[in-house]
Amino acid sequence: MDHGNSADVLLRVQDLRTYFYTYQGIVQAVNGAAFSIYRGEITGLVGESGSGKSVTALSILQLVGPPGKIIGGEVLVGERNLLALGQAEMQNIRGREISMIFQEPRLALNPVFPVGDQIARVLRLREGISKREARQRAIDMLRSVEIPDPERRVRAYPHELSGGMCQRVMIAMAMGANPKMLIADEPTTGLDVTVQALVLDLIRERVRSARTACLFITHDLGIVAELCDRIVIMYAGRVVEHGTVEDIFCSPCHPYTQGLIESTLRVDIEKPIATIPGVVPDAIRLPSGCAFHPRCPFAEALCREEEPAMVSAGDNHFARCHIVSNRISKKMRKEVWTSPVTLEAGE
Repeated sequence: MDHGNSADVLLRVQDLRTYFYTYQGIVQAVNGAAFSIYRGEITGLVGESGSGKSVTALSILQLVGPPGKIIGGEVLVGERNLLALGQAEMQNIRGREISMIFQEPRLALNPVFPVGDQIARVLRLREGISKREARQRAIDMLRSVEIPDPERRVRAYPHELSGGMCQRVMIAMAMGANPKMLIADEPTTGLDVTVQALVLDLIRERVRSARTACLFITHDLGIVAELCDRIVIMYAGRVVEHGTVEDIFCSPCHPYTQGLIESTLRVDIEKPIATIPGVVPDAIRLPSGCAFHPRCPFAEALCREEEPAMVSAGDNHFARCHIVSNRISKKMRKEVWTSPVTLEAGE
């Protein structure tokens, strides 16, 4: 579903469904997700743990392993549907056209090879350059992500580097082949604030200067507000709201989005800290109707009986909710989420 300028759309996800077949039942990890990624922009993919964010990213690159299976939908880059391509074709796309920065860099890096060798190997496979040239490029790439003394660090093993340095090595590897799009899966988790700021600046500068795009997966709305141009909110495997940063923060329509925003700690203003009662539902046994209705203070009979469609909430702003029609005022929503009753319910 594309609601912006189609000329600027780099990648379009349509009705993506990825299920995991377990002994307990079928886990509907991603259940009809749809959104677009635009050139020159960073799109934040936001939701609680278990909402389907990381599985969505892995599905885009066909990296979902057993017992998971992509059972439907399309991931379109131009007219190409990536989900219809074979593994050999996808191998050419991974890294060259779409690169991924993983959440745990130490797990993504091979512990028995120096980081410079790993970067050089990627460059030689993708570009066919000589071993000598690849090594020099690896040094230059480490320098570009502000790793000090790159001539020495290129010989270091992952365990000899800090978590922040390992993450910057992963960014250097992801950006090495000048991909059209980056997927960053919570790349600042576990990093101190100064290194976190550096990582965010590297991603922002790359997207702006090369007019690439980035899908930035996080649960931190503070980072999203600072970094992203658009926001996609996921809940229980579905996209429940998407729009520009201004749309989402100034006029959130879905009660889940409102709850996320009201539960974010703010140091610039004094306000009660809200909580969203309950937890993300079991993806094997999703609630009837709207999956959020058991946790929603505004739920009506219709919410329990009928799944809502994605409807317009403004220009390029959409929400999957029966109450988007503004029957409930913004003031009332804010009061509900920050009331003592809501706080007690979430304990």
